[in-house]
Parts: sequence; structure tokens; C-alpha cells
Amino acid sequence: MIFRRARSSVERCALVAITLVLLLPANSVFAQSASVSSPQSTVAPATAADTPPIQHIIVLFQENHPFDNYFGTYPGANGLNESVALPTTKGSNVTVSPFHLTTSNLTNLNNSPFDAREAYDNGKMDSFVYAVNTCNTMGYYDSRDIPYYWDYASKFVLMDNFFSSMMGPSLPNHLYLIAGQSGNLTNDSFPASSLNFPTIMDELDNHSVSWKYYSGTPATFTTPTVYDPLPAFESFKTNASRMQHLAPHAAFLTDLKNDSLSNVTWVMPKAGQTEEAPENITAGELSVVSEINAVMQSPYWNSSAIFVTWDDWGGFYDHVAPPQVDSLGLGFRVPCLVISPYAKEGFVDHTQGEFSSILKFIETDYSLPPLTARDAATSNMLEAFNFSQTPRASLILPGPYVADQYPLTLAGSQAAPADYAWVAVAAVIAVSALASLLIAFRQRKRP
Repeated sequence: MIFRRARSSVERCALVAITLVLLLPANSVFAQSASVSSPQSTVAPATAADTPPIQHIIVLFQENHPFDNYFGTYPGANGLNESVALPTTKGSNVTVSPFHLTTSNLTNLNNSPFDAREAYDNGKMDSFVYAVNTCNTMGYYDSRDIPYYWDYASKFVLMDNFFSSMMGPSLPNHLYLIAGQSGNLTNDSFPASSLNFPTIMDELDNHSVSWKYYSGTPATFTTPTVYDPLPAFESFKTNASRMQHLAPHAAFLTDLKNDSLSNVTWVMPKAGQTEEAPENITAGELSVVSEINAVMQSPYWNSSAIFVTWDDWGGFYDHVAPPQVDSLGLGFRVPCLVISPYAKEGFVDHTQGEFSSILKFIETDYSLPPLTARDAATSNMLEAFNFSQTPRASLILPGPYVADQYPLTLAGSQAAPADYAWVAVAAVIAVSALASLLIAFRQRKRP
């Protein structure tokens, strides 16, 4: 042992000091000063001229939550103002301010196009309570309720200026996600005739880009629903081979395990996990986490871009008036998380986008032409990425992280601030003792 070789008290003290230096925690103030990363703002955004290393695009499409309802209190985001107070009836002095929801089980809120337009009130955003007919519209969740979504925002990209494509319910917004239009549909009812306008699937097929759409159960995945409108398209009804690109929700994890993931993938939520009230939002979040974990633990992670977003406002309040780019939209803001080895870290992206932006990212990545004026004019979301960076590590959740601390921090990975003074003093003592030891050795060697 090292202490058995020390013959004098001076030597013993010096060796103890040297040992202290060797045992100084790696997260001390000295180690920290050498490992501070460059500010996010110094990272140049990606441009269309870059060659994205993205070969697998995965879209996870949940239900019925606007931005303020999930991320209104997220640090650094354009979120809720505590001074907001909306009247319970038109012209009333009785008002409701934003409040934390104490339950994830609510009755379904009104979210029809009529309700949305009334809540919007020509951009005043002041009529939500009586348009939806409940004070619950002003309720919000935070990291106590959806901790893993906040974890993803902390380590990857959260878009806070991202809108639903149409001011209304699920079906038209699902159509914008795959076609850049809704065929003028504004509600959740399919027309008597087949849908007959181009979709991104047409372009993917024409350019030999593989794709798959996961929705429903083995008994329902080929039936048109608001979550999967593709079977209602004439191009699917007249081409049986296209139906092979449709699969039940559970097949996504199976395809990952079998190393058969397509280039572009859409995953619709399983019943009971959509996050639409009155379903428990925790069940939906855990389902999304399990799917992202599976991607991150697969060979596909280093070539993937994952988009997690919500299809409409669900009747909940958001304070940002959506820009009106045409007669149907934009609709209210919804959260959008961008998760990828090439996503910027802890970046709140203020770039305006909508569901057609995800469509445009696919088009940009695979050099496909736009389908409509919507996807031609919208952003392509490349600013959320830095393709010159070293690919980011995966984030497997849940993990040993400090609760309610953002940026996300590993538990035990930082010394407490009160310990830093002790670390500095110990280092000074160690260096002084080491110097004394060297002097003593030199004196003993003198004739």
C-alpha cells in the first residue's frame, strides 16, 4: 500500500494530499470549467444545401392538446401569462385564469370548427371558456404530469410556434399531415364518395421510398377512421398492393425488432392511449416513450428523425392567435418535439410551422416536389437540426434523472454548490503539501 512506504510525518501528509487530488470528483469546479459546451445560439442551423443523414422519418401523432396545455410553463417557451383572465360568459366580469389540472381524467371538451372560431374571436383569443362551455379549457399540465415529454424537450427540440393545420378536429388535420390539404373537409365525417387528391404516399411510391402507416388493431387497420384516412382514398381502393403499407399499431414495435423499419413511418395512437380526454394522458405518454425507446435501442437511431405532435387543440386554451394563411387555417398551436441524433440540444425553436412542415421535411429529405401551396410555403424544419454535429446519444426513459430539473440532469452527476468550496480548499492543501514533500526530499539528498 502507498501509505506503508511513507516513513516520515511529512511524507504521510503529502501522500494523503496527493490522494485527495486523485480522488477529487470529476464534476468539481475544475472539471466543469473544461467541459462547458458552446451556447446553443452559436450552432449554425442546417440548410437545404446540407445532405441530411436522415434515412428514417418517424411521426408519432397523439391527440387533442394545444401548446399551453402541455408546455405553457416550460422554461424559455412562449407560454402562459398568469395575468390572463377570460370571461365565463360573453361580457361577464366573472373570469377564469390558467390553473394546473389536478386530474388527467376529464370529460371530452368541445373542439368543433364552430367552437374553435368562437374561441379564436378574430384573433382576440378571449372566448374559450364560453365557446367550450367549461372552465377546464383553462387548465394545463406540467412536468408533474408529463415528465418524459418535458425530458425530451430538455434534451432535444421543442417547437413553440407550431400550429395545427386547420382550426378544427382530427380528420382534416390528419389529412394535412399526409397531403398538405383536407380536400375541404372541416369535420370528422368522411364524404359519401372516395377521397381523390394526391398524398405524400404517391410521391414516395414514385421515388421508391419505403413507407408504412400504423393504426388500429388487426381487425380495424384497413378501415377508414379519423386516425387513418388512407383506406378512404380512391388510390387505395383501386390498388390492393397499397394496403400492404398499412398495419395495426402493435406492428411498429414488431417491425423494429425484425429490422424492417420503412424509410417513412406514421404511428397513430392505440385506443386508450391517444391522450384525448377522458383518457389518462400518462398511458399515452408511456406508449410514446416505449416506442421512442425502441427506436433509440435499435440500429435505426443514428439515421432517424422522430416528430411527436398532437393533432388538434382538443378544446383547451392557447394564448397565441394562429396566423390565417387561408380560409381553413392555421389552427391553434400544438406542441411538436423533434428527436434525433442530429437535433439541437435543449433548443426551443420559434420558427413558424404546421403539420405540412413535417410533410415538407419528408419532401426535402427525399428531394420530392411539394403537393400543395401549403407545404410549398411552410418551413421545412431543418433549423431544428445540426447535421455537422457528432450524433447525439440516445435518451432511454425513465432514467436516473433529477425530478423537475431542466436542463435534464443525471442524479448524482453534480456536486452540491456547498461542496465546491471544500473541493477548492482541498486542492490548495494538496498542492501545498506536495510542494513541501518535494522540498523535504531535496533537503535529504543534499550532502
